[in-house]
Amino acid sequence: MTDWNKLLNSARRKDRWKEKNTNGSESKSSPPVIEVRTEIERDYDRILFSTPVRRMADKTQVFPLERNDSIRTRLTHSHEVANLARSIGTTLVFDHDLAEEADSKAKRNIPALLGAIGLAHDLGNPPFGHQGENAIQSWFKEKESEVFDSLEGAYRIDFLKFEGNAQTIRILT
Repeated sequence: MTDWNKLLNSARRKDRWKEKNTNGSESKSSPPVIEVRTEIERDYDRILFSTPVRRMADKTQVFPLERNDSIRTRLTHSHEVANLARSIGTTLVFDHDLAEEADSKAKRNIPALLGAIGLAHDLGNPPFGHQGENAIQSWFKEKESEVFDSLEGAYRIDFLKFEGNAQTIRILT
């Protein structure tokens, strides 16, 4: 049996550190804010309101080849994917009992997590997708001696083998 409450853990890295005063004692915290969203729902909101997501408005997702096509941005595409992913999660959880043993917050988290993944899925991809990755790789390979005089190891590889999904992880973290 899947432990959905454990898989959809609400602990966050920021919770591990307590704010300290200059004298080393713990600071008094302000009154707690009543939050109705789960942490994963808040994660979706953090991604939605982030600068990297707004930047996707300037990247074309589909280049129109026919007169009836319309230009769609990567932002529009990501919103569509997020909406579809969240809808699938909602259907799986509430219509097909995917997580019937989970508590109500965990059930809310599954569609929220899928929506967040859909929203973030293209964050690190360059314009023109895989062709853009190839262009970045070949440009850096061609200019390697000029560009990489001061860079070593992993930094070189990040450019010479540029990969949009890895860049997405960098942006999110």
